[in-house]
Amino acid sequence: MNRMKLVGLVVVAVLVLGLGAYATAADTPTSVTGKSTCGGCSGVVTGCCVMLTDKDGVRWILRGDSPSLKAAFAARHDDKTMTATLTGAPATKKGKDGKDYKEVKVSDVKIAS
Repeated sequence: MNRMKLVGLVVVAVLVLGLGAYATAADTPTSVTGKSTCGGCSGVVTGCCVMLTDKDGVRWILRGDSPSLKAAFAARHDDKTMTATLTGAPATKKGKDGKDYKEVKVSDVKIAS
């Protein structure tokens, strides 16, 4: 009987850990949409980069080297709406202005016309 309890406990532990990992992955966004600006010119980070501000006011610094991000960099001052596809989990950091922003690596950026 003790062996059955041990097996049951192991099964429950595996299920709990698996569900915890699923909940964490589900909370991470796969894309972000917002108005474009320059992170450096806005005083958030050192150096020019694409920054999106989403509808909730969260500032997103986009990192990567895709051709679409390079195009977004060229258009960052145009106050365009852009949607970035994220390739990793965002890291929350403090900006030069003392406020939080999220930095994330992206694979693709679509610029709304």
